[in-house]
Amino acid sequence: MRGPKGTKIADPDELFRRAHELDMLLETDYLVFLQALVRRPRNVCSFVNLFGPTVEQFSLRLREDLIQTDLTKLVLEINEKFAPSAWSKLQNCLHPLRERGLKIALDDLGSGFSNLDAVVDLHPDLIKIDRDVVSSIAMSKESVELVDRVRRLAEKLDMNVIAEGVETEQQAALLREMGVTLGQGFLFGRPEPLPL
Repeated sequence: MRGPKGTKIADPDELFRRAHELDMLLETDYLVFLQALVRRPRNVCSFVNLFGPTVEQFSLRLREDLIQTDLTKLVLEINEKFAPSAWSKLQNCLHPLRERGLKIALDDLGSGFSNLDAVVDLHPDLIKIDRDVVSSIAMSKESVELVDRVRRLAEKLDMNVIAEGVETEQQAALLREMGVTLGQGFLFGRPEPLPL
């Protein structure tokens, strides 16, 4: 999600920061989600982000808004920047949608907001390793260790791992050697606007 180029909200982080200041964060997050839902390609699997508290606040409406949606082609990325009241409560909110095929990804693991309660209680289908961890993987033993631990945990819990922010062939090669076979980042493609 990007605002118009050259505006103060061209960066999504700035838009959400301003919405937070105005105490409109969850409403803004949900409206952005609805727009992404309408504009996403229908013939491929799409990943769409929401904050955990947004899912909690709008859980009944979310089920209604997704009633006509093929959930087998949708992955809901739960961003940890704003944690829900409880990860187990969030799991309960999402359970009816998961029964219809919705996949859940835990976004930005390793970003500093992360906790293992989210992995255990939410039991996502996918864990996305934060771009800051991936960007330092070639230079930091700590990043290598974190990626390895996340991959082993995900394997034990029957989850897939996606590395975010893969920008170089070296990063991709290191990740493949470590058993991380899914990635996203500028190496594979840059964000492009959807046709209106």
